Amino acid sequence: MDPSKQALFLSLRPEFAEMIIAGEKTVELRRIRPKASAGTLVIVYASSPVKKILGTCIVKKISTGTPKEIWNLHGVSTGVSWATLADYLRGKDHGVAITVGSPARFDVPVPLEKVRKCLGESAPPQSFRYIRMAEANRLIRIGGRNKLSA
Repeated sequence: MDPSKQALFLSLRPEFAEMIIAGEKTVELRRIRPKASAGTLVIVYASSPVKKILGTCIVKKISTGTPKEIWNLHGVSTGVSWATLADYLRGKDHGVAITVGSPARFDVPVPLEKVRKCLGESAPPQSFRYIRMAEANRLIRIGGRNKLSA
């Protein structure tokens, strides 16, 4: 994926979304690797009960490894305990660690109704999806941040 053409729309539990936007969690765990590269814009959506986009961040790196390798490399940066990480990746030989940076909180979180007007009824994703930069920029304008490169 060309980071200048698409953004990664990540759906997260509210506590993890908040931690990422606050810069307290710099590694997001996934069971499936997204097709994204360093520099990709990430739209951070807090799932139910919040149901709002809180802001953005940027992919710094995506790596895969066994649960133990991910823990040894990232540990507390994941925002979870070893037991939680191991449980989340149970049944998988490898997991995915998405290292993010440059978190930016929207002035006004974008509620689900406005997300759906911008992206259609299929938004938000269960885990992640890709959106065009034009759509990402619309969401950023709604949230009260400056436009990023298209």
